Amino acid sequence: MAQSNHVSVKGDITGDIYYDILDIGEKQTPYLRLYMMINGSREAYPVKGLRICMYGLLAELTYAHVQKGSRIFVEGHVQTRTRRNNEVVVEIVAEDVDFIRNIDYERGNRVAEELRSRGLFNAVNPSGQNQLTSISLGYGGAIEGIYDTPMGQTVMTSQTGE
Repeated sequence: MAQSNHVSVKGDITGDIYYDILDIGEKQTPYLRLYMMINGSREAYPVKGLRICMYGLLAELTYAHVQKGSRIFVEGHVQTRTRRNNEVVVEIVAEDVDFIRNIDYERGNRVAEELRSRGLFNAVNPSGQNQLTSISLGYGGAIEGIYDTPMGQTVMTSQTGE
């Protein structure tokens, strides 16, 4: 992530969540796009429809945990791009997602287990009962999952196999 292009936002997912597998180059890459509502201060208006996107294992794991109404904290960078119809889109490309509330941990744990069985997510959920609270994308495609446990937070790291 470029140090001069860093953004952090916390908000509620307000619109439809779009998930797909894209052909990027010769690879199939999971893609997630969602829209967030960011409440402003008393002096500012709220931001409606802030576009957030993510790719790869981060997209798969986030998609498994969130739903309309989920509150998340996202860190990433801003990007602009031109769509096929020449419309300019401004979006945040997520590199770190923290789950705050209204998260579907049961569905998320099922997907994480399925990814483990395919050898794509090696982070171990201690005792299988803890909740994944944060997912970060590191250098070289490493994914860091942070689990909330009764004894505190446990950090486990996984390679995406890329």
